[in-house]
Formats: sequence, structure tokens, C-alpha cells
Amino acid sequence: MLLSEGFDYPLSRLDPFGAHIDPPSVALYETIVVKGPDGTAQPGLAESWETSPDGLEWRFRLRPHARFHSGAPCDADAVVEALDPLRYDHFSPRRQLWYWDPVDTVRAEGADSVVFTLHHPYVRLPSLLWGTHTAIYNQRLREQESARFGYELADGTGPFRFESWSEERVVLERWPDYPGSKAPFLATGGPAKLDRIEWTMMLDPAERVAALERGDVDCIHGPNYADVARLEADERFRVIRFSQAANAYLALNWQRTDLGFDDVRVRRAISAAIDRPRLVEDALLGYGAPTFGPISPGGEFYDPAVEAGRGHDPATAARLLDEAGWHLGPDGIRAKGEQRLDFECVIQDDAIHELIAAGLRDQLRAVGVALELKPVLTFSGFYQTVASGPASFINKWLWQDPVDAAIGFTASWGQPFPNWQRASIPRLDDAYHAWLRAETPEALQAAATQAQLTVADELPYIPLLVPQDVWVHSKRVSGWEPAQAILYPFYHRTEVAR
Repeated sequence: MLLSEGFDYPLSRLDPFGAHIDPPSVALYETIVVKGPDGTAQPGLAESWETSPDGLEWRFRLRPHARFHSGAPCDADAVVEALDPLRYDHFSPRRQLWYWDPVDTVRAEGADSVVFTLHHPYVRLPSLLWGTHTAIYNQRLREQESARFGYELADGTGPFRFESWSEERVVLERWPDYPGSKAPFLATGGPAKLDRIEWTMMLDPAERVAALERGDVDCIHGPNYADVARLEADERFRVIRFSQAANAYLALNWQRTDLGFDDVRVRRAISAAIDRPRLVEDALLGYGAPTFGPISPGGEFYDPAVEAGRGHDPATAARLLDEAGWHLGPDGIRAKGEQRLDFECVIQDDAIHELIAAGLRDQLRAVGVALELKPVLTFSGFYQTVASGPASFINKWLWQDPVDAAIGFTASWGQPFPNWQRASIPRLDDAYHAWLRAETPEALQAAATQAQLTVADELPYIPLLVPQDVWVHSKRVSGWEPAQAILYPFYHRTEVAR
């Protein structure tokens, strides 16, 4: 039984360490716990866990006698060996990544227990362990085969094992020795149902839709929005859509003081000049929502108070720019002395990103701000260019835990990566510190609300919109269930009727 999936990016190296994670890694690797569709932690490689009375120690008990696909033991020592490099920033060695801030030590205790000691209680510790960048892999094999790992071989504990990789096509085959998942939404009682999965890179959304309609693939991600209504009306297909756990934003380089980007009045003016509902309608055909803070509307921890009083207001934009000393010139571009408010904006060479950028350019031009759009062809090339410090760029992050993502992109300690715009707002840092020290769900929500309102007021970046995530599959497929809380669908229970 084969499942064929059309994917919308070049397929990344099958390596949790440092690579962008794509759906094949979800089938190949496991995490210590998994995030269920309801947003709660469920068993993954760990079958159970407990917390000490003071909240400073979490003990995870692994599946007994767990093994990697190669047959090597995946005991507690192997899990710690995999987690240790994943905890640290690959660009600043030994700097623990921001979302690991509560963790002091990680140690193996016996063969089957991994123990986390915290600096302070943290109710959301499982979120560190269900992310795709903490997937457990055979670190010893990776060290021995560093040049080949993820390209010619890979070693995990998931329901599927490595067969072949290229940027254009990844193939995995069922691992017959997989014992099954204890997570209720993934349980099969044993190995996966599929024999093989093939992911094929299809960059053109029209090509993906055509391949689905011909029957060349069984499921796709990201059709053209213009095709969604037709696909929903087609009895052969099921369309699943929801607000993506993402944020598309305009980043202004705070080091460009000559352009006033360190002046909150300029940032607020640019934000007020943006007609976000119009961007959603023109670029996404209405399949999305405006954003004024860093979290998707309707998503976990979203506070609608962030929307109040922050709509499209060109008159306020003009007033703020005047107050900041940027006055309209005879050519309709604002200037302060010899410096014009005319600057480069780096964007991905992607159809949706280009539509968003073009709409934004036209809206800002109406208040005297000129963007010169600079598309960058490749995904990796875009981020290399962004890291070089352009005046501005439009980016979109995608992460199943939005507050954790927002910390990286806007906290001062996220400089220079992924806070490429070098924003620094003490009140926002305070909110994030509170988030990373929250002992209760109520404390998490309070910190998330403070962060959202601060982002909306101070604009470390300028939120724009969130698109709808659209997944489509043939009705021959069952058990392939994308969900808003989860980055990519799991494949444990997937079947295809031929």
C-alpha cells in the first residue's frame, strides 16, 4: 500500500539537527512526547511521565527495549545524546535555545528514564519535547556518518524507515518492527498500515492540484486558493483548512536609524498605513485573517484584545510620520533632510509572498513610503540574505507553538538569529521571561496576553496576516488528519484504498 504526497517546498535533509523539518521526518522519527490534536501532551517515545512535588524535576519513562531502525538501542543514554546538541543554538555554540531556558540538566537514569531538572517550575515543559526539532535520532551514527546522515541514511524510531532522499523526492518504507504508539490518536497496536510513502516536490500549486486530479498523488498541501472551492465541491476529495499556526510580517532593521526604524512613531505609522483585510482579500482571496500581534486569531493563547483600535488609518500614519520629521516631497516620497523613506524589502520568490509584498508596497506608497521589492529565488538564499542585514524584509514563520516562535523572532536575546531586525523591547522581554517561568495555564495566558499587546504597541516587527492552511486528499485516503495544533500530519494510521 503506497501513499503519494505532493509537497510545496524542496525536501529538506532528513536530519533533526539544523535542518528545516518536513513531513518525512514526522514519519521517520519520534519525539519523547507528541502534541495531540487537542494541544495536550500524549505518549511518544516516552510511555509515561511524572513531575516532582516542587515542579523542578520531570521524569520520562521510555518505551522498554526501544531500538532505532538500525537495531541500535534507543535507551536513555541515546536519547540524552540526541537531545544535547538539539538544545543549543547551532550558530552560537553552547548557547541554549530560547525555548529551553527553563531547563538546567538532562540526564539518563537507568536504561529507560530521562530526567529533566529545571531552574524553576515550568508547566509547559512538554512543548520543548514534542517539537520536530527535538526528534530523537541516532547521534552516534550521525557522528560517524556526518556527511551522509540525512542524505544517504537516517536512523530513527518512527513507524517508517529510510529508503532514499533527494530534494525532489523522498521515499520511506514501513518499519515492520515498530511496536505501535501509545498516543490514543495514533494507536494501531503495531506497525503502520502503509508499505511506503513517497513525497514529491511540486513547487507550482497548479501542478500539485493537477497531479491530485489526475490521481498521480493522493494528497497535497497548499493548492492555489482559487482552486479551493472547486476542490471542496469535487466528491473525489476532502479539503481540510484552518488558520495556520504562522505569522507573516514586515521586519524593519532597527540598525537603520537613518530610516527611523528605531523610532516607534515610524513603525506605528507604517502599521497604520496597512489595510490588512485588503491584503487578505487580494493576496489570499479571503483565505486568511489580519494579524495585529504575533499569534494567529483563534489559536491557542490568542487574545482578541490585540485587535482593538489598530485598524487601517492613513490619517494617523501621515500624522505620525510628520511628527517624526518625515515630510512629503514633491515626488510623493517622504524625506528627512537628504534621506528619503525609500528602501529595499527582501521577499521570497513565492507567488503568495509576492502578492502580499506588492499589495503592501502599494499601500505604503499612498502615505509616502517607498518599498523596492527584492525577490530571492531559493528558501535558503532568502534567509542568507535576511541575515546580511537588509533594510527590511517580509517573512512568515510556521510553528506549532506560536508564543515560543514569537520569542525567537522578537525577543532581544534572539539577535542576530532569528531576530534579524535586531528589535529590543524590555517590556516584551519581561513578558517572555514570565512565559518561560509560568507554573500554571493562567500564568501562561497572562504572559501571552502581555506579549501580544506589547508587540501590537511597540512593533518589534509589523504583523500582517495569517493564511489558511489548506490540505487536500483523495477520499481513498483515511487516517491522514492535519490539525491546527500539529505542524504536519502523522502517518501511523494512514491507509489508501486502491
